[in-house]
Amino acid sequence: MCRLLGILSLNSSSFIISKYLLGDPCSLYVQSRANPSRLQSDGWGIGFYVNGSLRIIKSKKPIYEEYEKVQMVVNDLKSSIVVAHIRRASNPRGLPKERIISIENSQPFGYKNYLFAHNGVIMIPDEMANLLGDWKLKVRGLNDSEIYFWHVMKELFKELSLPQALKSFQKNLLRVWNENREKHPDKDRPYIGLNMIFSDGEKLYAYCKYDEERDSKIKSLCYKDQLAMQMTYIVDSEKLVVASEKTNIEEDWKPLRSGQLLTGQMIDGKIKVHIEEI
Repeated sequence: MCRLLGILSLNSSSFIISKYLLGDPCSLYVQSRANPSRLQSDGWGIGFYVNGSLRIIKSKKPIYEEYEKVQMVVNDLKSSIVVAHIRRASNPRGLPKERIISIENSQPFGYKNYLFAHNGVIMIPDEMANLLGDWKLKVRGLNDSEIYFWHVMKELFKELSLPQALKSFQKNLLRVWNENREKHPDKDRPYIGLNMIFSDGEKLYAYCKYDEERDSKIKSLCYKDQLAMQMTYIVDSEKLVVASEKTNIEEDWKPLRSGQLLTGQMIDGKIKVHIEEI
């Protein structure tokens, strides 16, 4: 499974980003090779905003082979919102590995000022892509996560809220799965994890969704004291950090449980967080 990191901060200095992405005992960089049997070796990416406009820097190489490059990117960052992703590629289509490792398939994905990173597997990406209509023309890679991203975009541009967009995607995913499951005898569910971090340039969102019964055996990479699919966050008046797993044990990380959507935003010079059930 991939690993996610999202940061919303009043202080847009590179120090905060560097701490959780590179410096902490269980930073995203450390997570990338913490378990040799679960290497996050299939690309990395960082999305951020410059003068209000979205920028994304991505690579198809493992982050643990490009520390200096990532450090250079981070050192130049001055953004109050940052979303980072390291990839352990899913392959529900059963394609040759070389076809699914590329810049186009690395995350985060972006469109206009929207930024999206996913941890999980969409088991029937081709069937779901067929529901996108004209939005299907925007698909650039062979990453099943990209199909999830464009479904969210499609719904938002129908003027749905993000919670409504997520509900709509899940409803359609379940319907299409039930209609097509006989075509996929090698699969026994429509998805493994819909965890995602998202931003519109003003707010930072994190959504946690997985099968609590089936996915309770796999533990986090570093401290192994939480479920691998259960997200976590820390928040104070100056910053919000959301991650697939905690990056240190000094701070008061709280769980984001399956079905919960977290929204972080700046209000009156302070970071405020709201959590709702989806």
